[in-house]
Amino acid sequence: MTRVNPSLEDDIYHALSERKYRVERQIGYSEYRIDLAVRNDQQDGFLLGIECDGITYHRHPTVRDRDRLRQLVLEKLGWRIHRVWSREWFRDRDSQIEQLVEQLEHLRLQN
Repeated sequence: MTRVNPSLEDDIYHALSERKYRVERQIGYSEYRIDLAVRNDQQDGFLLGIECDGITYHRHPTVRDRDRLRQLVLEKLGWRIHRVWSREWFRDRDSQIEQLVEQLEHLRLQN
């Protein structure tokens, strides 16, 4: 599977890794791969799956529909998914990182 927005995915990966989160890329099988997944340090598994929208995402309604269905399937499999929108990320990167970190810390406290 081709990464849809490598610079966004790389930027998120590095931002979280710098904050000592263990992040893995392209987790899963076939069409149900998750762009990035943050490992749970307290038990086996992942705290959060992170999906990045692609460059063409906003222009193609069928892509949005497919991704919504895909997210529902992943959530039924037990994943917590956080979607990062490239427009928001590049508009206010620091705020987006803060939101991700807050969500990760909240999930960490729940475990």
